[in-house]
Amino acid sequence: MEALNKARLYQHGTAGALVFSREIDDEPWWRREKTPLICAFCTTPVVSQRTAVGRSPRAALFRLAADREHERSCPLNPIEVLHKIARGSQGVAVIEGDELHLVLPSDVDQIGATAPVIDAGPPADDGRVGVSVSTVRPLLPPLINSAVVVARLLQKHGYDAEVTAQFKVRRPGAAKAVGWGEFCYGPAASDHARLYTRVTEGRRAGHPVAVFGRVAAVERDRHRRPVLRLADGRGGFTVRIRTDHPPLLDSLVAGCFVLAVGAWKVWTPAKARPELQLFAEEHWQLAHWTYDDATGRSSPPSCPPPVTKAAPRRPPVPAAIRAPARRRPAVSFSGPRRSRPVGSAPSPVQREDSAAPDAQSPLPPKLGVPGSPPSRFVPPVPEKPPLPPMPAVPPPRPPSPPPAAPSRRPTRRWWPFGRKR
Repeated sequence: MEALNKARLYQHGTAGALVFSREIDDEPWWRREKTPLICAFCTTPVVSQRTAVGRSPRAALFRLAADREHERSCPLNPIEVLHKIARGSQGVAVIEGDELHLVLPSDVDQIGATAPVIDAGPPADDGRVGVSVSTVRPLLPPLINSAVVVARLLQKHGYDAEVTAQFKVRRPGAAKAVGWGEFCYGPAASDHARLYTRVTEGRRAGHPVAVFGRVAAVERDRHRRPVLRLADGRGGFTVRIRTDHPPLLDSLVAGCFVLAVGAWKVWTPAKARPELQLFAEEHWQLAHWTYDDATGRSSPPSCPPPVTKAAPRRPPVPAAIRAPARRRPAVSFSGPRRSRPVGSAPSPVQREDSAAPDAQSPLPPKLGVPGSPPSRFVPPVPEKPPLPPMPAVPPPRPPSPPPAAPSRRPTRRWWPFGRKR
């Protein structure tokens, strides 16, 4: 039994307003009057059922009438969508009975190495956009494009368990396929908590992982770069998408739904709650769209523009093997300088492409600069000034007399009248 969360009134052969499964338990007028109901996206009759309790509890829902199926063009026809995804997946999605298996690579880089899906043109916006196999623009790798189609289909089905069971994934090196929830975690907080527990326990997935959720807020880190915060998960942690390329997050706003694929990790900051985070490096890791649960309409899916990465910088050359810098030869003029009267205007400097300089010119011709094109004239070589005469050798000076000896008081051995006191 396929569960539907919305339907339409069908009165006088015309599709009417939308009605929702949450209204069923309150016995609305259309249920009391047994007004005919049809699928929200096609004309297949549906019936309403109240909440069931007991051994098999279930919430109120709409289901297809007995022996009825969705129309082939209905976006809620899982079988038709399965075959469309397989035809446009370039082999990464295969049909197994009534299931679609998505083949996962072992590394994120292998996703971007595959050629993007090329379709005939942009998707048509007929109110049912989001479940077709039209390529997300800019072009996405086949695996991401197929995952976006599946996520949007399950969103329109309200993540009904029976519809979700038709989509499975094949892990690299594993012979048995596993459920869709082993690849895509979300949008419920309990799904994010499963991935958080798996990463903290060190159980590696062995393949890229997708997280689906609604952007709760666009924040800024300490470097003023945008950070996407999804709805907080259970267990006291947050889910955030970061990047070193801010243009990847410029087109995402609060309220839009995002499917982020990559290698998720847990980071515990010093003064904040633990964070389940993804650092996006390529544009195809982030596909986003808007969805109105009241009307069932969604915007065409899109993704950020490709990242323009700067060329890698050349490593510096060690000083030990660095070639010495070439010095430019100094240009000097050894000729005599001629003074110019004060107040007179300087004579114009002759250009190199003009005629030969005038011999009467008081200024020397302009010398060429190393590296410039050769001039059409050869500048005259100035004459060297004559050397000044050497000074005459002075006559030899007469020898100076030897210094006089210091006078000494005569020493007497006796005094006639005694020694002076």
